Amino acid sequence: MSKSRYRPEHIRMLNDKRWVQVKAIVDRRARGLCEWCIRDGKEYGRKTGNERLARTGWIRQGIDHHHLIPFESAKTIGEAERLCYDPNNVVLLCVEHHRAEHNQKGYHKKENVKARKDQAFERWKERQTKRNNDGTMESNTEHEGAV
Repeated sequence: MSKSRYRPEHIRMLNDKRWVQVKAIVDRRARGLCEWCIRDGKEYGRKTGNERLARTGWIRQGIDHHHLIPFESAKTIGEAERLCYDPNNVVLLCVEHHRAEHNQKGYHKKENVKARKDQAFERWKERQTKRNNDGTMESNTEHEGAV
């Protein structure tokens, strides 16, 4: 079973009907096409003087919905929901542009993956410490001498 990079509250947001509605809004806005293909094709068409390309661009089908500001980076659930469900923070991208964006931002570099895992571990330790302080769980230090 593969582990998700999302925290449980983020998974809940992506399974919410509001996310389905946001994706529908973005799909209509983009007419099912990659928004960055349209942008890049028009720019290239203007530079080369190709009028047809300037109007249409190199356009691929939009497949992936991408958050411009990752909602996982929010400090509070309220801020994460605002970023997640804001159609102006979401673009429809083809696979190539989506992969390029993630590679450019370094989301999948070894050190970034390790940093995310370390952050998840720290959050887990904080929850365990809080449980111990609340008295809902025994501390492991009480049993260190036991064999």
